Amino acid sequence: FRSEKEALTLEQQEKLLKFVEQSNVYKPHLPMMQVMFGACLRVSETIGLTWSDVDMKNREIHVGGQLVYYEGDEGYCFHDSETKTDAGIRDIPMTQMVYDAFRKQRELNLMLGLQSNVEIGGRSGFIFNTKHGRPIMPAGVNSFLKNIVNAYNKKESKLAEEEKREPELMPPISSHTLRHTGCTRLGENNVNPKVMQYVMGHSDAQITMNVYNHIAEKSHVENEMSKMNLPETVPAVV
Repeated sequence: FRSEKEALTLEQQEKLLKFVEQSNVYKPHLPMMQVMFGACLRVSETIGLTWSDVDMKNREIHVGGQLVYYEGDEGYCFHDSETKTDAGIRDIPMTQMVYDAFRKQRELNLMLGLQSNVEIGGRSGFIFNTKHGRPIMPAGVNSFLKNIVNAYNKKESKLAEEEKREPELMPPISSHTLRHTGCTRLGENNVNPKVMQYVMGHSDAQITMNVYNHIAEKSHVENEMSKMNLPETVPAVV
């Protein structure tokens, strides 16, 4: 986590997802975004997910590896890789949003013909694919997220002008922002730090605690400052 500023607020997250859902251009990206927000996955883990990793019956995602894109003997290509650490191997329970997102993605893949047609390191049946049937590259994910924010801000600026108010613009986001935002939501809901560490796949509890402490500190400050919002004039007791 490079910076605490990277997480979206709950309001920003909801506005962004609503915008994507209502957009003809960007709607196909909605399930992937919901999975990344809801399961706090790294982009390499998300693009490496296959249908055999998703247990819809028990509502669990088995994270057992990741897809990384780098230059090898055959030029630039995808490589099946183990998770960053042993802590990266984990089963993440699905929230309702994540469960619905996988169902939607399955429908989308059938409807748009986005079926995976490659095998990488013995793994096949990838969930999130380009129209060519190959997994989406990490740069591709960051690219569509950038385009979504630009489109959102353009629409919001126009609306704000019509309504004669200041626009509430969305900050630049990356795949890391989605994961960090998901983690922040867990913290805001007082999820136990050990559970957060497991879901995030952090080998070092300190990484999780840095995020957790920041959230706790922020809400504590907000609570304390809200006590200052007293009426300016105290009505006389009759």
